[in-house]
Amino acid sequence: MKHFGIFLAFPPLVDLRSQGLGRYLAMFLKGGEEIPDIRFTIVCPSWNKEALIELFRSERVPLHAFDIISPEGKPFALRIFEALKTYRGRGGRRAEWVVRLAGSAKELSLACLKHLMRRAVQVHNLASAVKFFLQSFIALPIAVVSLLVLGVFYCVRYISVLSQALALRLLSSTSAQIKQAITKFLAYPQNQDWVVQLFDEMQRHEIERMLQKIGELSKVQAWYCPTAFWPEFQSINKPRLLCVPDVVLSDFPVGFSRVNGDRFLSVFKNVEDAIANGERFVTYSENVKWGTLVDRYSVAEGDVSVIRHAPNTLHQYVSVSGFADSEAASLHMCSVWLRQAFQRSTNAIYTSDFRNNRLKFIFYASQFRPNKNILVLLRAFDFLLRKRFIGYKLIMTGNPIHLPEVGDFVRNSGLERDVIFLREISVSELAACYKLADLAVNPTLSEGGCPFTFTEALSVGTPVVMSRIPVAEEVLTDPVLQEMTFFDPYDWRDCAKRIEWALGHREELLATQRKTYAQLSQRTWTDVVNEHIRVLEEISTPDLKDAVV
Repeated sequence: MKHFGIFLAFPPLVDLRSQGLGRYLAMFLKGGEEIPDIRFTIVCPSWNKEALIELFRSERVPLHAFDIISPEGKPFALRIFEALKTYRGRGGRRAEWVVRLAGSAKELSLACLKHLMRRAVQVHNLASAVKFFLQSFIALPIAVVSLLVLGVFYCVRYISVLSQALALRLLSSTSAQIKQAITKFLAYPQNQDWVVQLFDEMQRHEIERMLQKIGELSKVQAWYCPTAFWPEFQSINKPRLLCVPDVVLSDFPVGFSRVNGDRFLSVFKNVEDAIANGERFVTYSENVKWGTLVDRYSVAEGDVSVIRHAPNTLHQYVSVSGFADSEAASLHMCSVWLRQAFQRSTNAIYTSDFRNNRLKFIFYASQFRPNKNILVLLRAFDFLLRKRFIGYKLIMTGNPIHLPEVGDFVRNSGLERDVIFLREISVSELAACYKLADLAVNPTLSEGGCPFTFTEALSVGTPVVMSRIPVAEEVLTDPVLQEMTFFDPYDWRDCAKRIEWALGHREELLATQRKTYAQLSQRTWTDVVNEHIRVLEEISTPDLKDAVV
């Protein structure tokens, strides 16, 4: 049995299920399960262990196929913070329940009134009049009670807003500032500099404890780190393989510095330190190998291996069997999951009332970062909506709080009910969004490898349009497919043109893309893991390393 280690050091409060790196790791370990005589040991901070287990369960990764080791005991400061955040979250859920109740009351009262209106115009004789009055006797009280519930909800909300405003005036400015600071702190701690500094110090201490654990794992032959964010990885006194997906921070310094300020400089320095002290590297594309590692950081080309992704598929989450019409059953299940995801949208008051199972929408799954090019997509969608009159929504999985200009554009353009932001969706909900979407889109300016969007969407039968970037052109090489699929990521008009064409030629686009998807599907995640193992064996076996040299 050969043992290899995986080094992870995500900071506190990171939901790995929403991280591309987390999903990559899940696919990697799932692929490694099928390889005999190989076992991976993950070493991570104490606060990451539960998050990793939740991630692997959501991705259906067998937990028996690897080991997870972390330092004993979570820091008390983090325990206190999590308890406060949990308490606040319960209050939020109570508020969401009230909103859903009000929405149901509104829907019920309108349904009763509409029913009575339809019956009223059908009265043409004594019998129909009696029937109408009997139905009115039943329906009117229901409508009245529903309207009363709705009225109470709006009165309470109005009084609550007024009382909060009055309380803020009555309280001293210091007390109000303290309350506001606590609310901000609990809601978005990653936006508070002092909280980030506290977490950084906590993380540094935790990594020291992790390195002690690693020193005790003598059976592990070599270590792998799937990202360059943690320079402490290079302190491990064993052969090390560092993955550098990209150095997007250096490609978009202004955008990241505007969002993260001094935090951007700290992260960028960590990445550069990790690369400077590295020995062997792996990346996902030739573009990153040559353009970033070899040319920019002067890494010897022989020290960099290119290992591309395998397709990331989602069909297993939406496939059903045992029904006369399995496709209809799958679509119904996806509709349920989509409505479930709508409960956590940033405009839940609006989306919680959605009952349209044939909602037409364009879908983009991504976190909100400067390189994701979201404003170009929004400008293209706004044009298509206002000038080309397309009847579609745009659904995205990010939270505009992390990129304020996105929320500003949506509000200033009056798109609050046309652009829907879904937060913290599960893998099943993600698969449902792709399955139900009329079109998937990815406008990104830069990625480490060919975006997962292509294979995720095609795996559930949804076509894709995406930006023309080098890492995508490396993998999607068919000229006909490129012409149909790619648009200029710096030109919102070209993006709009490609989206409109794709919506009008959906089946033609899907047929072309399915051919490439079938070819890409020949590569598996077991292939990806085997290629990593070959490099790990090379750097951990002196004779093999000398033979390669």
